[in-house]
Amino acid sequence: MSKERPLEGTLADIPFPRLLHDLWRQERTGRLTVRSEKGERIVFFDKGHLLVTQSGSDPKDFLAALVRKKVLSTEQAARVERTASGQNLTVLKALGELGLLGPIPLWSLAESFFARRMFTLFDREDGEYSFDPESVLAGGHRLGRLQTPDLILEGIRQMQNDAMIARRLPSEEEPVRVSAPFFLPLLKFEPPERYALQILSGAPSLRRFQERSELGARESRKILFAFLCLGILAPAEPSAAKKTPAVSPGAEQGRILEALNEKCAFIFKFVSKEIGPVAVTVLNRALDEIRPSLGPLFQKMALQFDGKVEVDAALRLSVEHLPEDVFRTIVRGYDEILTAEVLAVRKTLGPGQETALVRNLEKIGCA
Repeated sequence: MSKERPLEGTLADIPFPRLLHDLWRQERTGRLTVRSEKGERIVFFDKGHLLVTQSGSDPKDFLAALVRKKVLSTEQAARVERTASGQNLTVLKALGELGLLGPIPLWSLAESFFARRMFTLFDREDGEYSFDPESVLAGGHRLGRLQTPDLILEGIRQMQNDAMIARRLPSEEEPVRVSAPFFLPLLKFEPPERYALQILSGAPSLRRFQERSELGARESRKILFAFLCLGILAPAEPSAAKKTPAVSPGAEQGRILEALNEKCAFIFKFVSKEIGPVAVTVLNRALDEIRPSLGPLFQKMALQFDGKVEVDAALRLSVEHLPEDVFRTIVRGYDEILTAEVLAVRKTLGPGQETALVRNLEKIGCA
C-alpha cells in the first residue's frame, strides 16, 4: 500500500488502537479524522507519530483538568482565561505570561492531557475514519510528538469496553502465533505484560495461555488485545503447517539463536560505521552493565570480532540439543542484550539514530 494513498474505513472494521499502529508502521504523515454521533476528532501525524496540538483540545477543559489535579486554583484558572481572552493569547501562552507554570511542566501536562483525550477513542466501535496525506500540520502549530506504540499501550490499559476487547480476540481454541517485531525491546511493558508475553510464547492457543497464567481473565484479555493491536499476537495461518517442511526442534533452536546473533552483528556494524573502533568499547560496556542480571549462563559471554555475542563457548557444539528451559533462558538473555545495545546506541548517537537502527533491525534475521 502506498504511503501517499488516502485511507478510509470504519471503526467496526478496525479498532482505533490497531489503526494507530498501522499508521505508525506505514510512517504516515497527514490528518486523521474520526467522525461519529459523538462528534468529530482530528489528529495529525508526522511519520507515524502523533502530533500534540492546541487545536486538539478545548482550552477550558485543559484548565479544568489543571484545577482537578490541583495544579491551579479555581481563581488562577479564571485569571488565565481572562488573560487569554483579553490579550488574544492561547491558554498555554497565558499560563507562561502569568508565571503560573514553567515551560517544562506545562508542556508535560499539555502532552498528558492530549493523550488522555485520545484514550476516549479507544473504546469506540462506531464511526468512520479518513486519513488525508495532503493535510500536513505546519511546524508552528506542533507542541510536541508522542511515541505511538507507547500511547497505544497506555490507551489500552485505560479501556473499559470489555465486550469489544473480547470480540476482537481470537477464539480460545484457535491456534495463535507470537512474533517479535523490531520495536519489541523498546516497548515500555509493565511487569504483568512482560509476564503475559513470556507465558504466551509457549502457548499454542489462548486457552492454554489462560491455563498457565496467574492473571485474571479481564486483565489477560486487555493485555492480549494490546499484543494483537501491536502485531505481536495473531491467529496462526491455517496453511502454514502444510507449506513449511518439517524442521527438527533442535534445528529450529539453532536458527532462532543465529537470527538473534545476526541482529547483534548488525548493531555492531551500525555503530562502527558511525564511531569506528570505539564501537567495541561502547557495546562491551553495555554487556558488562547487564551481565550480573542475566544469570550464570551469561557470565562468560563475550563480544566477537563480528559483533555477535557468544554466550558460552561450551554451548557452541550443543546449540541444537539444548533442554527447552535452557533454550528459553538464552533467548530471554539475548532479548536483554539487544535492548541494552539499542539503549547504548541512544546514549552514544542520539534518539534519531536509535530510531533508524530499530527500524532496520526488523529486516535482520528471522526470529
